[in-house]
Amino acid sequence: MNDPQRAEAPAGASARSWFGALTAVLNVAGTLLIIVMALAVNADIIGRELFSRPIAGVTEFLGLSIVAVVFLQMSNTLREGRHVKNDLIMAWVAIRWPRVARFFYGLFHLIGALLMSLVVWYVVPIFRENYAGNFYKGTQGVVEIPVWPFMLVVLVGGAAVAIQYLLLAQGEFRQLAGRER
Repeated sequence: MNDPQRAEAPAGASARSWFGALTAVLNVAGTLLIIVMALAVNADIIGRELFSRPIAGVTEFLGLSIVAVVFLQMSNTLREGRHVKNDLIMAWVAIRWPRVARFFYGLFHLIGALLMSLVVWYVVPIFRENYAGNFYKGTQGVVEIPVWPFMLVVLVGGAAVAIQYLLLAQGEFRQLAGRER
């Protein structure tokens, strides 16, 4: 259910800011990657059906790309207020006690920032190891896809999500304090 008071775009949702532009660029990159994935799947299917040969590396590429798409698009999805949520109870609270709801929404955003920061912190050594060790996914000599670019996407996208959560929390707490911009 949607709360009428929360129908407006979340705090910091303006694409006019440099960060709004960054999340939009990440979102477009994710969309383009989805198109490339669709083309790869269709080419692989055509190769299997017409030539009885799959395209080497498509499965590996798709496995890495799915994660990349999520992290490329998550910050903009959150920024635009389109993230999946179940706020039935909070919608009711927002109607009866809007200030309490603002506090809890701000708290939820801070928790989201903390959790996404932990994801980024966890992935940093994995990225370093993949980059320094030249790790690849695939079959050696057939197709080898470097893993580090996908880990870099997780780092950049995860950091963008953490920042977006902080901006949303800031917006909620500003409104709670009566200092709306």
